[in-house]
Amino acid sequence: MVGKMYENFILYPKATSQIAKTILSPITHVRNFLSASAFATANGIIPNADAIKNAYGALQTNLKGTRQQNELYQKLLRLGVVNSQVQVGDLTKLLEDVKFGETMNSYNGLDKLLKPFKKGFKVSQDLYTAEDDFWKIASWATEKARLEKNMAAKGLTRGMSFTDKAGNIIKLTDDYFEKQAADIVKNNIPNYSYVSDFVKGLRKMPVGNFVSFPAEIMRTSTNIVRRALDEISFTATLPDGTTIKPLQNIGYTRLAGMAATTLAVPYAAVEGAKALYNVTEDEMDAMRRYVADWSKNSTLIPLRDEETGKLKYVDFSHMNAYDTITRPLQTVLNRVGQGETDNDGMVDDFILGLIDSTKELGLPFISESIWTEALTDIAIRKGKTPEGYQVWNPEDTIGGKVSGMVGHLVESQAPFNYKQLNRMRLASKPIDDEGRFDERGNEYELGNELAGIAGLRAIDVNPANGITYKISELQ
Repeated sequence: MVGKMYENFILYPKATSQIAKTILSPITHVRNFLSASAFATANGIIPNADAIKNAYGALQTNLKGTRQQNELYQKLLRLGVVNSQVQVGDLTKLLEDVKFGETMNSYNGLDKLLKPFKKGFKVSQDLYTAEDDFWKIASWATEKARLEKNMAAKGLTRGMSFTDKAGNIIKLTDDYFEKQAADIVKNNIPNYSYVSDFVKGLRKMPVGNFVSFPAEIMRTSTNIVRRALDEISFTATLPDGTTIKPLQNIGYTRLAGMAATTLAVPYAAVEGAKALYNVTEDEMDAMRRYVADWSKNSTLIPLRDEETGKLKYVDFSHMNAYDTITRPLQTVLNRVGQGETDNDGMVDDFILGLIDSTKELGLPFISESIWTEALTDIAIRKGKTPEGYQVWNPEDTIGGKVSGMVGHLVESQAPFNYKQLNRMRLASKPIDDEGRFDERGNEYELGNELAGIAGLRAIDVNPANGITYKISELQ
C-alpha cells in the first residue's frame, strides 16, 4: 500500500511534471534541437550539406522528407548510435516504473482518459528523440568521412593494413570506419545506454530532474578530451616499417572544438557584448549580485537599453548543453572575484569557490524534483518558494490559501511553457491595448519573447526583485 502511494503521489507526478516541461513543450523542442548542435561542435564537427540531408532523411518521424534513409537508420540502430536520447530514456524508464498510471487506473478507471495523452506523448517523444538523432547521425557521417580522409592523406587507403601500438594488424574497410565513427559518437555524445545503473536508479527518488543528462555531460566531456589526446599520439606502422600519425589533425581539431564550445564562445559572447554596450566589470559584478539565484553562476551576456541606459542580461546557460561543466568554473571565478573586495584572502575564496562549484555539479542529482519542490513549498516551507516568493497570501482566507496551494501544484504540471506563451500573447497585442500588461504591470516585447524560444530572452536587471532573493537567503 505504501509503495503504491509513493508511486501515485510522488513518482507518477514527478514523471508527468517532467513530461510537461520537456516533451510536451514546443519551446523546449526548439531548445533541445539547438543545444544538441553543441555536441557536434564540441567534437570539432560542422556537418556538411550531404551529412545534414542524409541525417534528416533517416529520422523516424512523420515530418515530410523523413524516413527516406531507413536502411541507414537501422544500421545506426544496430551500431548503438541512435534512439538513445538521455532525457527521454529517463522519462520512459520512470513511466515504466509506475506503469504509466496503471496503478492509478486500478483505483479510478482512468484508462480511457489516458489513451489520448499516451498517443500525444508518443508523437512528442519521437520528435524529441529525432532532434537528438539528427546531430548524432550527422556527426557519425562526418566522423567516418574525416577518419578515411585523414588516413588517406598519410597514404593509408581502403584495403591497406597497418599495425597499431598494441601490435594488432588492422585492415581498412568500410566496416572499420563505420564502427570507429559509431564508437566515437557513442562515447563523445550523451547516450542513455552508457548511464550507470546507480544514476539511472536515482529517477525513483523524489529528488533530481533528468539526472542522467549531467552525468552524461561529465562522462562525454572527459571522453572528448581523452579521445583528442589519443588521436594526437596515435601511431600506425605501415608494412614497410614507416610510422605515421594519421589522426593527429583530427585530435587537434577536436580539442579546439571542445575549447571553443565550452570556453571561447561563451567568453567571446560576454566580452563582445560588454564592448558593444560599454558595460564595465564593476557593472557586471553589481548585476550578478541582483540576478535570480539560479542565474548567479550562469554565463550572463550583458545588454543595455539605448533609451534608458538600464542593464539587461541574457542567461546563456539556458541554451548551453555544457553548462554542467562551465558553471562550476564560473562559480570559482565569482568567489575569487569577491576576494578582491574583502579581507578573507584570495586563497580562502578560491577554496570556497571550489566548494560552491562542487555543489553546482551535485545540484541536478540532489535538488528537489519539479513536483517535490512544489509539495515542499506547501508542506515544509509554509507557502514559500526557495526564492522567497509567497505561494499564497498569509492574510487570506482558508479557501484562498487552498486555492493558492492547488494552483501551485497545477503550475508544476502545466505543459507547453505556458508562461512564455502567455508573455508572447500579451506582447502581440496592440501598443494602446491595456491588455498588454500582466497582473504585475509588466509589459513585454514580442521580439524579445521570440528570442526566448532559443533561450536568448533578455531579462531586466531589477535590484528591487533581487532584494527578495537576498532576504530569502538571509532567512
